[in-house]
Parts: sequence; structure tokens; C-alpha cells
Amino acid sequence: MVNKLEVAWTLATVALIAGVAAYSTVLLYHLDALPAHPDEYVDVIGHQWFWEFCYPQNVSKVGCFNATYDPTTGATTGGHLWAAPGSVVQVNITAADVIHSFNIPGLGIRLDAIPGRVNSIAFTVPQVAAGTSFLIQCTEFCGTYHGTMRADLVVT
Repeated sequence: MVNKLEVAWTLATVALIAGVAAYSTVLLYHLDALPAHPDEYVDVIGHQWFWEFCYPQNVSKVGCFNATYDPTTGATTGGHLWAAPGSVVQVNITAADVIHSFNIPGLGIRLDAIPGRVNSIAFTVPQVAAGTSFLIQCTEFCGTYHGTMRADLVVT
């Protein structure tokens, strides 16, 4: 004999799980969606042991910049990732040699840089004073000088 209460509890559980699955699918789709027209595109290439930032729409004028980190002084030299406050920036990330992980901890951004693959993410630069910088670092062990693989996102 079928207990009506057991059937009701089973159907309620199935409905709840189906609702959570549907909501999660929609949420993940929107989280991974890139904006139609970001304000800036930046190609980021991870090398052992520096970041290279290229601005495709200005490549003839600006070109690419390499950012290197000096552990003795704690200073980042060379190129930085520049962006205006409030702008939407899409970064297209890849690696030239080994797996790296592009991470801006102050903005909660982390995406792997894998050779032969381009991963993209978009974010809005916070409304902060010009000259404010956010640390960019590699969070995937990529070799001997992994700890020196740093750069800055500089708000212009």
C-alpha cells in the first residue's frame, strides 16, 4: 500500500531539487556571459615569469607591455594594466609556456591562463581615485620565479 505522505514528500523534494537546478543553470549562464560592448579589450599573456598586456584597438600606437616584478624593492616595472574608473574591461587571457592563473584579489577576479586556449572575463573597474592600483598576481605555481610574477591594475 502506498503511503500518500511518502509520495507527497518525495514529489516535494524532487520539485525543490529541480527548481534549484533550473535557477543555478540560469545564474551560471549570466555569470559567464560577456558584455556586448566593453569599454576596453586587453589581451593578457602569461610568460615565465611576467605578464604581457596588449591593447588590440591601440596596438599600432600603444603595443604590448611587459610587467616585471623586482622582489628586492617590491616594485613592479614595465607595463601595467591601465583602466579608467567605472569602465568595463574584457581581458582575454592565455599563456605562452605553462599554466598560469591571472588573479586580481582586490576585485575577486581569477582565471587560468592556459597555453593554446583563450579564456575571457569582463569586470567593471571600481570608482576609485586616479592612481589607485590593484595587485595582479599568478596563483598557479609556474616554476622557480613564480613568486615574482606580479603586476598592477592602475586606475587612470
